[in-house]
Amino acid sequence: AENLEYTKTFFVPKEDQGKVIYLEFEGVMQYAFVWVNGGFAGQHPYAYSNFYVNITDFLRFGEVNTVKVIAKNGAQPNSRWYSGGGIYRNVKIIKGEPLHISMDGVMISTPIAESDRAVVEVRTKIENENLGFRCGWLKTVIRDEDGAEVAKERTKFHIFSEGTLTVQQRIYVKNPKLWNLDAPYLYTCESILESEEIRDKTAVSFGIRSLTLDPERGLQLNRRTVKLKGGCIHHDNGMLGAATFEDAELRRAMLHKQAGYNALRSAHYPMSKAMLDACDRTGLLVMDEFTDVWTSCKCDFDYGFSFAEWWERDVEQMVYKDYNHPCVVLYSIGNEIPEAGSPTDASWGRKIAEKIRSIDKTRYITNALNLPGAILDVVVPMMRAQKPESAGAKSGEINQVSKDMQQDMRSWILNSDIMQERIE
Repeated sequence: AENLEYTKTFFVPKEDQGKVIYLEFEGVMQYAFVWVNGGFAGQHPYAYSNFYVNITDFLRFGEVNTVKVIAKNGAQPNSRWYSGGGIYRNVKIIKGEPLHISMDGVMISTPIAESDRAVVEVRTKIENENLGFRCGWLKTVIRDEDGAEVAKERTKFHIFSEGTLTVQQRIYVKNPKLWNLDAPYLYTCESILESEEIRDKTAVSFGIRSLTLDPERGLQLNRRTVKLKGGCIHHDNGMLGAATFEDAELRRAMLHKQAGYNALRSAHYPMSKAMLDACDRTGLLVMDEFTDVWTSCKCDFDYGFSFAEWWERDVEQMVYKDYNHPCVVLYSIGNEIPEAGSPTDASWGRKIAEKIRSIDKTRYITNALNLPGAILDVVVPMMRAQKPESAGAKSGEINQVSKDMQQDMRSWILNSDIMQERIE
């Protein structure tokens, strides 16, 4: 695919002057650059994490404005599977007052989820992009699936110019309906920001459920042991291509559920918001995977080029996106990562895991290891010695040898001293 360019014009009313305006991109394949009225507004290299661009300063109020997005997708190959190209997930324009709830600023957890009561902890991040000290109230209302109010809390806050703060609320819900695989019940958390008048309002869905993991009882959902039975899915929908459609994601989730699955793994990048919504609604558990590469590229032009600079921001976006979805129970920090076999490069795994834990302590973390791949530094020289014609191959040598040789390598690896040492 060549580099892809998108242009969109839209009118911004004069009365919107003084507001803050963002663009949200849920997915652009890849190396996205955003211009507004000819001015560079932002960029984002990773194809599978959502990102926000504050375009307020670039807009002309009372006039027609132009947004241009270029996806630098011309360099190939940049993925080991069908990736599509360009803007393939939703784009939204978000408008609010300077005093507003942050993007992905409402984070909900349920530390106590019993049949007779639940504790809903709500952390709401507020921003004041105005000059001037502000006081106000944050009103949080919990509603059931019929829209009826089941609990609420109102908390006062004070915030300085260009400041941020987080309001923490602990709300009790009596006789909750717990989210589970057979009855995936969803509540709505409505957040209203009041300062003299309503300044901002947002609503997110969530489920009330408990999650524990231990060596004796395994993974437990609402104190019942659950054995994960599922499959790995890429982001495309067959003949529909790579673009995300809500109806297609829901259909795919329902088909997996009807087939007897109770879990899905996103292979090998963060799952779309639409697919997470579908899993919430159908009762499928999710392992959301961060990436297929760290610092070692598996294709000539993949995310490995940008990982060292962007990984932390991309991890944040994945976790903020997932946090309120009851379906998400596991994060995978990588897929078949060769650095896992290096005493120095393996430290990236701890960095990523600790970053996730700093935001989300409610879920569990794993790494999708390929043990032969983790000792490529030993395997590749041996392959070259046994098959000289592969000596010029690049980082994907293990995929270039014959099936017979792969089988020979597999047998040797599993019985070798080096494998035992690295497992220990």
